[in-house]
Amino acid sequence: MFTRNRSIAVIVFSVFGLMGIGWIVGSDRVQAVGDDYPENIRQLQQITSQIQERYVDEIDSKEAVDAAIRGMLDALDPYTEFLEKKQNDEMKMMQIQGKYGGLGIKIQKQDDVLVVVGLFDDTPAYNVGIQTGDRIVKIEQESTVELDVVDAADLLRGDPGTSVTISVDREDAKEEIRYIITRSIITIPVVPYAGVIQDNVGYIKLNHFTEDAGIDVERALKQLKARGVKGLVFDLRRNPGGLLEQAVSVASKFLDEGSLIVYTKGREGRQNKKYSAKSDFVVRDIPLVVLVDEYSASASEIVAGAIQDWDRGVIVGITTFGKALVQQIFPMTNGTALKITTARYYTPSGRLIQKIKHKTQKAKLEEKSEEEKYYTNAGRVVYGGGGISPDFTTALPEYPRLVGKLYEQGMFVKFAAHYTSNAPEMDRDDFEVTDAMIQEFRVFLKSKEFTYTSDSELELDKLEEIARKRQFKQDIFKSIQTLRTKIQAQRDVDFTAGHNQIQAQIGTEVGAKLWGDEGRYSYAIQHDPDVQTAVNILKDQESYRQQLSAQTLGMNQSLSHIR
Repeated sequence: MFTRNRSIAVIVFSVFGLMGIGWIVGSDRVQAVGDDYPENIRQLQQITSQIQERYVDEIDSKEAVDAAIRGMLDALDPYTEFLEKKQNDEMKMMQIQGKYGGLGIKIQKQDDVLVVVGLFDDTPAYNVGIQTGDRIVKIEQESTVELDVVDAADLLRGDPGTSVTISVDREDAKEEIRYIITRSIITIPVVPYAGVIQDNVGYIKLNHFTEDAGIDVERALKQLKARGVKGLVFDLRRNPGGLLEQAVSVASKFLDEGSLIVYTKGREGRQNKKYSAKSDFVVRDIPLVVLVDEYSASASEIVAGAIQDWDRGVIVGITTFGKALVQQIFPMTNGTALKITTARYYTPSGRLIQKIKHKTQKAKLEEKSEEEKYYTNAGRVVYGGGGISPDFTTALPEYPRLVGKLYEQGMFVKFAAHYTSNAPEMDRDDFEVTDAMIQEFRVFLKSKEFTYTSDSELELDKLEEIARKRQFKQDIFKSIQTLRTKIQAQRDVDFTAGHNQIQAQIGTEVGAKLWGDEGRYSYAIQHDPDVQTAVNILKDQESYRQQLSAQTLGMNQSLSHIR
């Protein structure tokens, strides 16, 4: 709910294009402050008037003023911005409520073709028979060849109750299939998957912190407790953040009542606030591992930081994004809004984890240092100034060039569509990618005339270029060509090197094709090395307890004074 005359407790943590939210503060207008305000405004009016009257080309006054506004905001930080009415409306719906008007499909551009790479269950696209792997060739009878993903998404979205006509090419279909689809309200899943992995270890994936995050996490936790789980993997990877109140709500499911979760500091005293755990439902007796990566940001970092500072669980993965800035949104005229960074937030131990230095920031926060050393409740050393550092760091995933090209060209999605069109009935719980499936995949690639340039061939290209520039003798070029032929004949080596990733991608896409998000996640997490690391930590309870106890220097500084 939004009002104009009162401050509303919703925090914006905008990091990426789709998700990320923060405090939204309602106000009829934003009052300017400062002794030089009238003179500065007068000067801006004079400049605008002169340009309007005297510039060689006719100038749109609105565009000129908008440019002035954006120029001023560009001098601040990346998250302070002016929102046009459409942007403001979309942010309210998508980023706060996790909803939008549309069809319920996920699309990617592959080889100049829009491809359906995912579907939300029980949505207009799902219900009319759209399938993953379908190639959208027309929207309202217009070719999609020149459309990028953003423009295509704008055409596919719209007011609920309105219709859109799309035409698709489908694997093994003899002609285009035409669909007239009526748009509806699409709810983006907050918890797309929750289940038991192995050995009574539960798993919850949280995609973002929209307004139902706390409720959905609690529902998932209750279901897993009823199934008798003895440990929990809580996956915040690629979660860009969301509502602060929901970060507090989610963290409260794991922490004792009254435990400080986060506090904020701003230039104005009213921005200095503390947020503590408060929940009727707390899972305190189940060992916890939180997965994070470089795309875990803002609200995700609040939750991970609180759990780490209170020694409630072990953080596993890659150092997080590092966004500790708080935005408030002020409604303006004509449905526009101004989003302003008004405060920084700190973890319970006092850490400021802001990584990126913006233009108005004087302190350098990019490097970890002795001055930024803090202690958890049990005395473990943690650091500020650069995201949340995991207790166990996992390696960045390495994908052979072959796997990257297969993904870029949509070969996994295309194969899943091909394979499932003639596949026998399969049970989700027993599904595995067999050697026969992988061989069929290789035959499929040949039928699609899939090609790529290996790393070795790229190095040969460089060598050949050097030889050409230095005018080497012709026999050198013959040797290079001979070597190139031999390398191309050894492409099986590349396929072998990428076997595990190829197997995992095939299984994930086939699972998604047959059973939706449930199928995608149930297969993917069984073959995810980070998830397996988390499971192994939870299995070794002695090591788990030691990890959460005081280590270096025997420190044991309690955080109880800031409850």
